[in-house]
Order: sequence, then C-alpha cells, then structure tokens
Amino acid sequence: MIIIMIIIMIIMIIIMIIIIIIIIIIIIIIIIIIIIIIIIIIIVVVVVVVVVVVVVVVVVVIIIIIIIIIIIIIIIIIIISIIIIIIIIIIIIIIIIIIIIIIITTNTTTITTIIIISILMVVIIILTSASVVNNIMMTTIIIIIISISIIIIIIIIITITIIINIFK
Repeated sequence: MIIIMIIIMIIMIIIMIIIIIIIIIIIIIIIIIIIIIIIIIIIVVVVVVVVVVVVVVVVVVIIIIIIIIIIIIIIIIIIISIIIIIIIIIIIIIIIIIIIIIIITTNTTTITTIIIISILMVVIIILTSASVVNNIMMTTIIIIIISISIIIIIIIIITITIIINIFK
C-alpha cells in the first residue's frame, strides 16, 4: 500500500513538474511573441516616420526651388521690360528731335509729319516685337506702350507744328 502511495505520489509530482514546465514554456513563447510584435511595430513606425520626414523635406526643397526660379524669372522679365521701355523712350525722344528739326528746316505740313511718325513707329513696333518674339505678354505690353507713345508724339508734334506755324 505504501509502495502504491509512493508510486502515485511520484507520478503526481512528475505530472506537476511536466505541467509547470509546459506553463513556463507557454509563458516564454507568449513573451517572445509580444517582444517580436513590439519590435515590428517600432520598426514600422520608425520607417514610416523616416519616409514621411524625407518626403516632407523633398517637397519643401522642391517648393523652395520653384519659388526661387519664379522670383528669378519675374526679376528678369522686370529688368527686360525696364530696358525695353528705356530704349523706346530714347527712340521716341530722338524721333521727336528729328521731326522738330524737319519742321523747323522745311515747310512740312502736319499730315506729312504724322505720316513720318507712323512709319517710324511701325519700324519701332517691328523691332521691339522681333526682340521679344518669344514672350507674347511682353510684346503686347510693348505694343500698348508704343501705341500710347504714338498718340502722345502725334499730339506733341501737332502742337509744335501749330506753334511754329503761328510764329512763321
């Protein structure tokens, strides 16, 4: 009886030990799985953050480059416009002087003067349009400026002609 009890006790102890070992193994496996999941989550988060940061930096750099290029283009257009306007003003002044000299030296009528102006202005329009043929907007602006200039010059020439004719 005692031997049977001892055998039963030993069997029970062995079963208990096996159960404890199984439980410990299960706990270890669960802990390893949790650690692996946490590591994967951390890696994914880090990768996503890095990718997002890189994308944001690239986008910001591209935007800055585009803004700089646009500013440079605008500055170049402004400088070209100013130069062209100055050239047009100089040409207009020269034309006025030439026409005043023509009026003073000869008995040219107002109509002839206007014809001369028109011819010279057509030449200017052709020259300026040719110089900025690539830029439609600039050409339009220049043609508008020239048209206004033509009107102003015609008015000036008519008044000068009238004054000169009065004093003659």
